[in-house]
Amino acid sequence: MSRRYIIIGAGAIGSHLAAHLTQAGVPAILVARGAQLEALRNGPLVIHRLDRDDEVRLTVVGGPDEIELSSDDILVLATKTQDVEDALSEWAWLPLEGASGVEPGDLAADLPLVVMQNGVASESLALRRFARVISVGTIVPASYMEPGEIVSLTQPKAGFLQVGALSTRLEEDADLVAQIVADFESSGYLARSYDDIALEKNFKLIHGILNGVDVLDGTPEEKAALSRALEDEAKSVLLDSGVVSELPPGPDMALLRSAFGEGAMSDPRAPRRSTWQSFAKGQSTEVDFLNGEIVLLARRHGLQAPLNERLQRLLGVSHRLGEPPQTRHVSDVLSTVSL
Repeated sequence: MSRRYIIIGAGAIGSHLAAHLTQAGVPAILVARGAQLEALRNGPLVIHRLDRDDEVRLTVVGGPDEIELSSDDILVLATKTQDVEDALSEWAWLPLEGASGVEPGDLAADLPLVVMQNGVASESLALRRFARVISVGTIVPASYMEPGEIVSLTQPKAGFLQVGALSTRLEEDADLVAQIVADFESSGYLARSYDDIALEKNFKLIHGILNGVDVLDGTPEEKAALSRALEDEAKSVLLDSGVVSELPPGPDMALLRSAFGEGAMSDPRAPRRSTWQSFAKGQSTEVDFLNGEIVLLARRHGLQAPLNERLQRLLGVSHRLGEPPQTRHVSDVLSTVSL
């Protein structure tokens, strides 16, 4: 097997993917930094599972200067959306080296690029530099809170990955998507290919805008009410803006429950949503590319998205002030908006 997956970003998703590919014998290199890089250079990645702990020794590097890229590589961008632009500019113009079939002037931008962010903003950023972009929608309940450790409790499947090509080399990209889906399946994921991945990613955006609700204080009933209102508003904006003409039914939830296992959700270690994890670690969040995406569409098309705008502003201020999760209440979002 000559192809390698170069996974840029060693948070929950990137580390999770690198570990599962490695366990399946699929060559993978994880690009990490900071404490995560140090931990993985000095020891294995520990995966806390429902009934055991796995230790996976990963091939890890600190950046593009520690690796020679070849024409057989597949780049995987697993950073948060707010870090995508910096990552793309760092990697796109690197030369390809050390492999047959490489022509003078061949660059990393000539390789396939897999983007795995929440929201839909990273795809257009990637297509500015990379001709072959594969978009992946991720439903992977995993958390990364301590260097060298992740929590992943789903079984028998590690997660659900939706895969589709954004570029126009139809036959070539179909083969590539099939290869990626097969590699993900062999690594323990439930993976599916889609002809219209942009439609699926826009539907998943509706799920992503609810991440911020997890950061708020409130009863389960209050959070459920806000979630329904945010979801209804987002659906209206997506449809009324013409971004989509219809919304797909979404993943088969019975299939996901069977794939993930009921025990994973009831375990006290069950991962919180990614926005909560970012707040808990004092890191930047994807709120501007989730709720902010709905706000952007509304403003461009003369529509209104007051709930998503209010939540975006509220969490933006909370992040600037360094507030921990559950500092703000659901009522803070609803205070100026009538459901």
